[in-house]
Amino acid sequence: MNSNRVCSSCFSDPDLRDWVRENGGPRGCGYCGKHDSPTADLEDVVTRIESCIERYYGRAVDQMSFCSAEGGYLGKHWDSWDMLDKVGLALPRDSDGRLHGAIVRKMRDEPWCAFDVGALDLDDALWTSWERFCNTIKHQRRFFFHASGRDSQDSLTPASLLNRIAIDIENLGLVVDLSAGLGLWRARPDLAKRRRVSASDFGPPPIEFALQSNRMNAAGIPMLYLASSATTAVKETRVEQAKVGLWRSQRSIRVLDLRRLPPVPTVFSDEPRALAHTIRFLHNFSDDIMKPVARNNSVHIEYLPSQVVTEFMRDYKFSEGPLDGVAYGSTVHPRGWNIAFFLGPVELGLTKPEWGTAPPQTFIFEKSTWATSS
Repeated sequence: MNSNRVCSSCFSDPDLRDWVRENGGPRGCGYCGKHDSPTADLEDVVTRIESCIERYYGRAVDQMSFCSAEGGYLGKHWDSWDMLDKVGLALPRDSDGRLHGAIVRKMRDEPWCAFDVGALDLDDALWTSWERFCNTIKHQRRFFFHASGRDSQDSLTPASLLNRIAIDIENLGLVVDLSAGLGLWRARPDLAKRRRVSASDFGPPPIEFALQSNRMNAAGIPMLYLASSATTAVKETRVEQAKVGLWRSQRSIRVLDLRRLPPVPTVFSDEPRALAHTIRFLHNFSDDIMKPVARNNSVHIEYLPSQVVTEFMRDYKFSEGPLDGVAYGSTVHPRGWNIAFFLGPVELGLTKPEWGTAPPQTFIFEKSTWATSS
């Protein structure tokens, strides 16, 4: 057994494990002592680790001022030991810390700093822009915000940010077509169990009753929310049981599917740094617009950012055509998901158009039944 070789199973990061496997060295790890995984020379592994970190961080010696009287580099920096913790290098078999120490000793003895000390990383810049956007929409300008501010290296205007999000969403393949024949449910806890119902009872609420702000629509603007299962539909109403209606799609429906966000690439992935930062921001963005909001006097304010994003995406000219809705995971039923549809009564066959020929129905109402949340 070569004491300078380390096996793939000594690392938790999937990309780093794959890199060691591709190296294809003989089994027999000099650190965990096992013979169950391919190995690579530790020198080569450390070179790989450093090259990956250098795609995300810089060297203090290249970017920061040094003042011995002030105790060293002026600004935030990390030694190699702390940097390995910062990038999340997990060593599941290193119970005595010997491998961690060996890696640190073989790394260059120079402090690390931010990739560009004078600027925010892309994900931080986008998140700062999102926070500014939320503040603008909630407390400054609700409608005519498009000309607010100017783009800079560390910040985008609200209009530029929305456009950037739409472009990134399309590039990541989050605009998808769901096949015809999909069954989706709406719950109505206010309907009595034995009451006779029709399709209109499970369509979007009439304008005069659309008085409540929801995640994707403002008060006064009806929107149809359908769930992936009867159980999910009932859980979304926060009741134990309710009458539910089943709609069946008659054509493919195009949605922005927030469930399809890919995992954030790790530092040790070969994916470009900008892509990793973009995906990280989109995860944070998605989590923020999907977070539970208390039903109190501030709900109409807290839902404003997600409502504005929804309206922007509704009219955005995606290359494959306009969206029918936005799909997202349920916050009350982990196995379920929902779609907020931009479809009105005409597309559902509930009313006739004021003029012209009625378009083909997007959904057909199949049935209603009684369902519980369990």
